[in-house]
Amino acid sequence: MKKNLISVALFAVLATLAVSCQKDPPTTGGTPGSSTTEMWPTKKISHIVHSVGTFDYLTYDFTWEEDLLKEISCTMYDGTSLGRTVLEYDDRRLTRTYPYDGAGTVYTEGAMHYHYGADGKLKRQTFMLPMRATENLCQQTFDEVVPCELVYSYSDDGHVSTVQANKIKDYGSVETNTYLFEWKGGNVVSVTCDGQPLHSNMQYDDKPNPMRFPMGMETMSITNMIFEGVLGYSVLFLGYAFCWCENNATTLIQGNGQCSYTYDADGFPTSKTITTGGESATYRFNYK
Repeated sequence: MKKNLISVALFAVLATLAVSCQKDPPTTGGTPGSSTTEMWPTKKISHIVHSVGTFDYLTYDFTWEEDLLKEISCTMYDGTSLGRTVLEYDDRRLTRTYPYDGAGTVYTEGAMHYHYGADGKLKRQTFMLPMRATENLCQQTFDEVVPCELVYSYSDDGHVSTVQANKIKDYGSVETNTYLFEWKGGNVVSVTCDGQPLHSNMQYDDKPNPMRFPMGMETMSITNMIFEGVLGYSVLFLGYAFCWCENNATTLIQGNGQCSYTYDADGFPTSKTITTGGESATYRFNYK
């Protein structure tokens, strides 16, 4: 049975031109979903304005409570809501995320669930992935929901080394992809999937990343469908963010072009501008 999940417009542009991430190195050595607050940046984003040329297209608003991110919402230039993503915690540890669509309908059945080991590190994420049947500029339809999990492994220095993505299909068969992460210091410099390179020779500045959010799976940029169907439209810009990284990526994840930043007195980005194909997109950062 087909299910009309979330209406979207131009989501691929956002993912391609996405924002990068983070702040000071955590005591857990880059572990996503830490049970402490060291993973969250010390300077909190209040909102991000996404402009195409000189046109302010989207605004992302961030709601914080006791130094924990509670919600991200997205609003179009005309005030139309494109939905929000809610984050839930237990003892200050992220346990569940789920989206509302622009009409206010909640999708808790498809929530992302977080599972931790005795050492406090994120071990698994489980969720129901809606499989896309058709799409056009105005809407997408989904005719299947598949149980999925992400299984995390770590190197001796505490960084994520591999993530195994398991998709449970008909009759209990499992489709598996394994992502391998290579680090240089506190930044991911290459990602491969089943031995095939996805991203390589990634470059960073030396400034703190204000979007170092321990949400886990957004670092992998598996597919836009996961972010829209599981985490919601308001976090689509995280798809290529590499949010475990200490610094801000200066190379583009997809396509050719230029990426430049401006910074405040504390070294945090105030804007990120991407120029490609003669067109520019800018993300302006505001802080609490």
